[in-house]
Amino acid sequence: MRLLERKTIYRDGEYVAFPNVAWLDKTTLACFFRHARERQKEWGNYTHIDPSARDVYILSQDGGKTFGTELHTVLDDEQSEQDPCVTVLQDGRILVSCFRWQLVPEGKGAEIWGEELYRIYGRTRKGLWDSYNTGFHINISDDRGKTWRQGPVIMPEGYVPGSAVRGNILELPGGDLLLPFYGCKKAGDLASCGVLKSSDRGETWELYSEMASDPQKNFLEPNLFRTASGRIFGLIRTQSDFKKPGVNFEDTYLNLHIALSEDDGKTFAPPREIPSVLGSNCFHALQLRSGKVFLHYGYRHTPFGIRAKLCGGELSDIEKAPEFIVCDDAPNGDLGYSHAVQLPDDSVLLVYYISGQDGIRKIEGAIIKEE
Repeated sequence: MRLLERKTIYRDGEYVAFPNVAWLDKTTLACFFRHARERQKEWGNYTHIDPSARDVYILSQDGGKTFGTELHTVLDDEQSEQDPCVTVLQDGRILVSCFRWQLVPEGKGAEIWGEELYRIYGRTRKGLWDSYNTGFHINISDDRGKTWRQGPVIMPEGYVPGSAVRGNILELPGGDLLLPFYGCKKAGDLASCGVLKSSDRGETWELYSEMASDPQKNFLEPNLFRTASGRIFGLIRTQSDFKKPGVNFEDTYLNLHIALSEDDGKTFAPPREIPSVLGSNCFHALQLRSGKVFLHYGYRHTPFGIRAKLCGGELSDIEKAPEFIVCDDAPNGDLGYSHAVQLPDDSVLLVYYISGQDGIRKIEGAIIKEE
């Protein structure tokens, strides 16, 4: 692989993060991300929960060379929107999954969500609000993003209220859709991963399978990749218990774990660790026209940045494939959530969020050529 270019795709001085990119049609490329106010001067630090947070997107009409600055809003309400992930179905329908934090006046959290759940999973911004993850849903557009409608909140059966998503919907050859998610089976458990299924183009969802669970590990932010032979890989960000007193969060990052399904996601083999592929960020795998697979991820240890691997079509060499450093000059570890598409000239546009040297986040793109 060869890095051809790095460029800023979007920056306006506010907090932009968690990008996802997709072709809406043959000529229009869209980059979705979370947009919120920059709070560091106001509060002394940054936050991923903010009442101004909205899932938005910008458009490129020249094959990803440039993106417009107009922000198109997917959903505008009073909750804190998170992690838009976009899938364009074969029939042109656009599905964007996201999860949301509900914010209420400080002191009301335990009353609304229950003392135990709020104590374990709630967040408080002193003097401002209590917040809780109220679940995830699918935003649907049938007119190339001109209008959107919100699907019902999804609460997977058997999981504590407040599961989340950061992984793209997978469309199977027969039209069924699979959506990976993560959450806790009971209060106090570490996170597990599962899969939901839709047979009506994303209108309704039901629990389909369990992907990964371990009492000693958090399995988080799974993504799915289906090979040409039909095998489905669950690519899982993995951490030890980061809520233990005195634990340094960065030290909880574990290696990538993969869970393999040979039956279109009905069942998964026990998750397997991939040594030396640090799972400090969520993973995305892109099938290239050459048959190779472009795997990429954020790297939240020094030197902070973005890394990738060029793997064989069945990911059998995922461990041995050389690691390619896209960038390693980020000033801190608040970065990543990378996503990629292939461009008409066969190069790859890789998008991610990263902090500038001035502390302001931006959506950045890297153009990478397979060699």
